[in-house]
Amino acid sequence: MRRLPTSSGAFDDEESSWTAGLVPDAVVLRGLSVEVRGPDRMALGEPTRFRIAIRNRLPLPVSVTLPTSRLWGWQVDGVPEADERGYDAPDANRTVVFARGERKVFEAAWDGRIRRSSVDGDVWTDQEGPCEFTGYLAADDWERRGLYDRTEVVVEE
Repeated sequence: MRRLPTSSGAFDDEESSWTAGLVPDAVVLRGLSVEVRGPDRMALGEPTRFRIAIRNRLPLPVSVTLPTSRLWGWQVDGVPEADERGYDAPDANRTVVFARGERKVFEAAWDGRIRRSSVDGDVWTDQEGPCEFTGYLAADDWERRGLYDRTEVVVEE
């Protein structure tokens, strides 16, 4: 049996790769998990990296169609991308393939500030103290479906 490398470097059987599109999105979404890793503490003003990993827990390759061109996202205390001005991803659907057991890992950097609009232009507000960093798969109803993970980080001066 021939084995082909996937985008993550994992291998999948050529004969089973055709099955990726046969599993309904609702089932695929139940088989995906999200994990966030980051520090417990960070210094205000210094970009700190957080890792978001999305893993296919199913024993077969799968594909899922997402409602935007975006695969993943992050937020701090409920503010997407730490920017209160908002972010609207393009409405183009995106299909993503996961090999069996594959993990796709992404990095986000945050400096402990949230961008806000004001009458004088945009301002960055310090978020000292405990903050909740959330990473998620950009699926419809990601929070209700449990397609996210959170970690608490304390931002220190």
